Amino acid sequence: MTRIFIILLCALMGYAFAGSKVLHVSTIPNNADIYIDEVSPDQSKEPTYISPAFINTNDSLATDILISLFNPGFMDTTLRVRLSDKDTSFIIVSQQPILDEEFVQAQESKLSKRSRRVFGKELMKYSLIPFALSLVSGAITYYEIGKADDAKKVIKNSSIDSDRYQDAHDDFRSYQRKARTAKGFTYASLITGVSLLSIGFIFSF
Repeated sequence: MTRIFIILLCALMGYAFAGSKVLHVSTIPNNADIYIDEVSPDQSKEPTYISPAFINTNDSLATDILISLFNPGFMDTTLRVRLSDKDTSFIIVSQQPILDEEFVQAQESKLSKRSRRVFGKELMKYSLIPFALSLVSGAITYYEIGKADDAKKVIKNSSIDSDRYQDAHDDFRSYQRKARTAKGFTYASLITGVSLLSIGFIFSF
């Protein structure tokens, strides 16, 4: 049974990597940003991979691949790597430290811009929460207004001195108050969502 499981596992792995070649990229030091097929990548954007990484070419006939490395404090590196005829190729890149302070500051500026972009995208994601709350509170507002209208109809059809009239009147005031509260929350949530979305959109560029 174990032998059958191993055979099946190998078959699945072979199927997963069929029709593609894989490049394993290691750097010294680790945690270098890796951009694929870009001669001059925008380093203020998030990288495709971070070393060490397995890069799938998605092409069994690929003979080479262009990689660009970015690691703060080290020289930017762009390499065209020739791939092995086998499924997997390996490369280790030892990065050269930077002594030019201005170059290091330029790298830090790109990282700062990237952080702003990431923050902007997070704000855009969080804007979904107040938007969802505004939808819920909007539905509650609509419900309370409907109940208030029902109570108003009862008031019109009841004697002013009856208990039915007084109960309907109390219900009407209660539904009306709840509707106003829900309506205010709807507007507040909507404004918050629009604000987060707008600020996030600005920061993401």
